[in-house]
Amino acid sequence: MKIRLKAPAGLSSTGIYGKDGKEMPVGEELDVAEEPIGWAGRYDIIDGSSTEGKTPVTNPASAYAVAESSPGWFVVTKDGQPVTKKLRQSDLEGFDAMSEEDKAAFADLQKVEA
Repeated sequence: MKIRLKAPAGLSSTGIYGKDGKEMPVGEELDVAEEPIGWAGRYDIIDGSSTEGKTPVTNPASAYAVAESSPGWFVVTKDGQPVTKKLRQSDLEGFDAMSEEDKAAFADLQKVEA
C-alpha cells in the first residue's frame, strides 16, 4: 500500500519521524505493508485504497465535537462549550480522526483571542 504524509488539521508538519530521528516532510510517499492506523489524520492512501480487511479508526466518547455556530461557520466544543474561534469546514478536515491530545492542541491553537 502506498501512502502520502500530510499535516493534521491546524498543524504545518506531519509529526512523524523516521529511523534517523528527522521529521518526515508533508507530501512524502511511503510504501507500507499495512495501513498505519496509529497515524490517523496524518496520511492519505494513494494506492491500495480497498477497505477490505481494514479496521475503522474511531475516537469514542470524545470530549471534543464540531458544531455549526452559524451558516458555513463552525466551532470546536468541549463538553458542549465552544473552545475555538469560528472556522470554515475545510479548516476542520481530519479533526474527528485526531487523538484527544491532538484535539486539545488544535483547540488551543484556534482559541478565541481576548
